[in-house]
Amino acid sequence: MEITTRENVEISIVALNGELDNESAELLRENVEQLINEGKVNIILNFENLSYSNSAGLRELIALYKLANSKGGDLKLCCLQAQIEDLFSFTNLKKIFSIYQDENEAIASF
Repeated sequence: MEITTRENVEISIVALNGELDNESAELLRENVEQLINEGKVNIILNFENLSYSNSAGLRELIALYKLANSKGGDLKLCCLQAQIEDLFSFTNLKKIFSIYQDENEAIASF
């Protein structure tokens, strides 16, 4: 998986490209934890180019959400593909995460 990060005022936007599995979940954790440790606690994960997630990926997302919240920030999601959105509905994760149709909507929510 490829991860790119960019800043928008006080928000970090992390774009994921590929599949979120055991190996890439660790890479995502390292990237987002680094942002949080730098004090960048308001984070948007852009799933526009994410095609798959397994349970390890979902566990990591929950852990990162809790970490951001514990530091006074928030982790929000945007641009979920239909199959990923179905996964979030099926696992009831839509009740935990704030999910937005596009990046601009997610940015405005902060």
